[in-house]
Amino acid sequence: MSLQNDLLTVETTTMESPATLNPPESISSEAEPRRKTVLITGANRGLGRALLELFAQHSDEWIVIATACNIDTIPKLPNVLALPLDLSIPVHHDHLIQLLLNHQHHQQELQQQVLTPGEVLNPSSTAIKINVVIHNAGFHPKDRDSGYLESTMYIKEFSSSSVMNCCMINAVGPMELTGKLLRHELLASQDENLTVLALSSWLGSISTKTFAGHYGYAGSKALMNMFIKGLALEFSKIAPHWTAVALNPGWMSTDMGGENADFTPHQVAIAIYDIVQDQTFIQSQNGKFLNTMDRTEHPW
Repeated sequence: MSLQNDLLTVETTTMESPATLNPPESISSEAEPRRKTVLITGANRGLGRALLELFAQHSDEWIVIATACNIDTIPKLPNVLALPLDLSIPVHHDHLIQLLLNHQHHQQELQQQVLTPGEVLNPSSTAIKINVVIHNAGFHPKDRDSGYLESTMYIKEFSSSSVMNCCMINAVGPMELTGKLLRHELLASQDENLTVLALSSWLGSISTKTFAGHYGYAGSKALMNMFIKGLALEFSKIAPHWTAVALNPGWMSTDMGGENADFTPHQVAIAIYDIVQDQTFIQSQNGKFLNTMDRTEHPW
């Protein structure tokens, strides 16, 4: 069975538009090894796109769920389920959850259609169980006009709405989404491996901060670091193989990082992929803030 036949294509360009679900061409009732599922937010550009393309290359191991505000900007790969998500608006989180649940329901219906008398539906062939969540989607105030940037940089221009928008997209939204995935039983079971990775930044480090201001972006990354630490401690009470880790990707040549950066998104994506694949390592790093490229700890 191909991954393309495993997934339903959701054709929608806005959060308000209803999803159109197209059934796959064929369904096989033959059992096959269960693949792991990775959810990547902000998968339409930069590091997110590089991660999407890398995981998609390994379709024998991974089912890929990719999100962006506008799914038309996500590469149209046959082994990717593209779904819309705007982290700044909580109701859109609910929309994503509903799309995943609808997908699961339709997969169950399609599997039922090919069962022969006496066969029983195999839940593992239809249930969405996400093994890896990569909170990559992010927002930097410099993506807006200079006035907006200044309202997050300097106390004299401080705007609570601007700073809160940074925090919503870079920290609060990802955590709320994680909680909803857990409540709706879309994450891996307690006896399986679950890895939640948050793309943070060295700018979110409090102990190494030497620059003034920068309340919006740096503040939101510091908040995400605190959230990941709290999530890791909570995970340790829930399941032995669940981990939450903050990653400092380093200086990348993206729209945010510029052309003179140290690493390309592809290089960082490979490092993250290797970390995800090395479960012995990642499970020993629960609640830590790591430098992605060399896996050393970054100061909080």
